[in-house]
Formats: sequence, C-alpha cells, structure tokens
Amino acid sequence: METIQKYVMTANREIILFPCSLPHDQFGKLKPVSAGYCRINRKKKSVECFGESSSLKLKANEKVDSEVATFQIFGIDAALAVLKL
Repeated sequence: METIQKYVMTANREIILFPCSLPHDQFGKLKPVSAGYCRINRKKKSVECFGESSSLKLKANEKVDSEVATFQIFGIDAALAVLKL
C-alpha cells in the first residue's frame, strides 16, 4: 500500500510531511531547501521523494530527500536497505 504526501526538507535535514490538500508555502517560514511529493510504501518500508513545489519554487532532491525521509519514517535498517549497504 502506498500513500502520497507533500513534504519540505529543512536545512537541518528534517523532513516535514503533510497532506496534499495543504500548499507547500504554508511551511515557508521553516526556510525549506527542497520540496515536493513523497510516495510512502509501507510494505517495502521506503519513501520516494519526487517532483517540485511551484509555490516555494523548489525541487525535490530525489536521492537525498528519499534517504532522509526513509530513515525518519522507518528507521536506520530501512534507510540502509535503500542505500543497499
């Protein structure tokens, strides 16, 4: 089962997930460095970040954002599996 959410990545490498019904620019005060959408796959314990935010004029940093989001949501074992270490 997959879930699609929006996200922003802060300069502190923290991922903030929120529903697609909210605009990205509501999180502009956090001074995000990247933003877009993420596909959360609970079965595979992975998060895939992609796309961009037109309201913040930021793109997803797909590789880094996906790794950080997977670690934040599913923990170190899932993040290491994504990195294939």
